[in-house]
Amino acid sequence: MKKSFCLQIILPVLLLSLAGCKSLSGGTPKWVENPKTVYPENTYLVAVGEGDTRRAAENSAAANLSRIFEAHIESDERILDQSRETRNSFERTTDFTADINILSSQTLYNIQHAEAWQDDKGRVHAVAYLDRRETATIYRDKIGEQTARVNFLDAQAAQTDDLLKKYATLRAAVRHAAEAGNLLRQLKVIHPPSVPDATPGYTENRIRKALADTAKQIRVEIKIDGDDDQRMVSILEELITRYGFVVGSPAVLKIDGRVSVNDTGQRTSDLVFVRYELVVRIKDAEGTLLVSVNDKGREGHISLAEARVRSFRTLENAIKATGSSRLDTYFDSLIDPMPQH
Repeated sequence: MKKSFCLQIILPVLLLSLAGCKSLSGGTPKWVENPKTVYPENTYLVAVGEGDTRRAAENSAAANLSRIFEAHIESDERILDQSRETRNSFERTTDFTADINILSSQTLYNIQHAEAWQDDKGRVHAVAYLDRRETATIYRDKIGEQTARVNFLDAQAAQTDDLLKKYATLRAAVRHAAEAGNLLRQLKVIHPPSVPDATPGYTENRIRKALADTAKQIRVEIKIDGDDDQRMVSILEELITRYGFVVGSPAVLKIDGRVSVNDTGQRTSDLVFVRYELVVRIKDAEGTLLVSVNDKGREGHISLAEARVRSFRTLENAIKATGSSRLDTYFDSLIDPMPQH
């Protein structure tokens, strides 16, 4: 499942207020044509934007500045395995691409605005910049925070034998490592001399591999009553393989439930109606309920067969959306909070 990322921009309120001190009229400022003549490259990263209003021009300038950086970071893990059967167990996986790194939105920090100018056509031009040294300090602190979280979670994962808790903890570690890596890539653009001291001591690939290896140990059994065509089972297999889990036994997770799609007997001049119901329960090996998905309703179409197809499509979407969301929430609940110092 590919995920898109929004770019969030943090603007100092004080510096925004300072921008109001600059005139919007007068001769063309040097920074409009060549901002580096006013904002030297060794001290600043700078960009110019324009718009119908000052706010629009500043937003445009910030967007132009942000194009220096990566606006999207995606790092998929390709996990491959083959069917394996022994006297005591059966294990099967399928080829899939898993977004096991659960990334957060990228944020560009400390963009500042200090000048704006209006041309004779009424268009407003504004400048956006980053003070390299000042911003580097902010980034070093933020990378340090993420690194501390990764180290804490990595140590916690090493201390537990509970596969689900280990998976959840490593999953969180990968998320924070990805954020630290993102910040470090931005820092390389902002202030390269700061990079060596800010670089984390752990290896991100090692943590990702540990997560993938742990996920492979989490075997899942699936049984849905009434699913004669195995449509719900296929969607559930797709769901769990996105987490890196495998279908097999002995089970660490068990998924059971039921599905029904029945003719209601209702008809209109051009529609046939069916009623659908789905119950899915995800439990641990001891039978404790961890996640449930319930959906029911009615669908209509020009034929009974088409109405059934539409119902199953609705149920598949419910599993993909609700199932993933609730399973994410469950794993997040297993993570121990980092001690405050």
